[in-house]
Amino acid sequence: MTVTRNLTRRFIVSAVVAGTLGSSSAAFAATASEPSPAAKTAVAQPQVLKQGMNVVSFNAATAKAHGYKIVTYANGDQQSVPVDPKSKLPKSPILHHGMQPLNSDYDRVVGNCGVSWISVRQTAASQVQVGSGFTVSSPAISYNWTISLSDRNGTSHQSSSGGLFFKETWARVWSNLNQHGYTFDYVSSGLAELANGTVCYAGRPSVSISGLS
Repeated sequence: MTVTRNLTRRFIVSAVVAGTLGSSSAAFAATASEPSPAAKTAVAQPQVLKQGMNVVSFNAATAKAHGYKIVTYANGDQQSVPVDPKSKLPKSPILHHGMQPLNSDYDRVVGNCGVSWISVRQTAASQVQVGSGFTVSSPAISYNWTISLSDRNGTSHQSSSGGLFFKETWARVWSNLNQHGYTFDYVSSGLAELANGTVCYAGRPSVSISGLS
């Protein structure tokens, strides 16, 4: 009788354990079939590209109403200047004759500690203006930056370096750069050292425009 009772108890315990495990397994399977919140696909956010504004034309009537006149130089370039040369009114940028006013390009590369970018625009028949810089995720103490420019005559370089004094953004513009036929420009070497010891290297953003006679 004792043996029979022990066997009966074991059977009951085994049945209870099996039932419990079966319920747990079913619950686990049901849970596993449900999608995890972390597995949801993130919605991509649109990227906003920043480009400069350029002179494309002049309105002579508006200029006259505000003390300006539009002058045309011997080479065909135009500019809005004060009617009274003694006034403190500023002159406008020059609109170069024969130049494509919006002949420009912009690019940026996003990394895990910041964004590097470069831009170029034509400013004269065979001249360009190139800007480049970065924004990092933490205050920086120094930087070293080099851009390379290639045209039909070869490749040249422009560099800048120094301290940042805990700034998170740096940018520089190089003007009056002679480029012939076309220009292909990119960040060939760039780094920023952050105050927390991180060294961030730039991606390689690049730009190009043609029509540089």
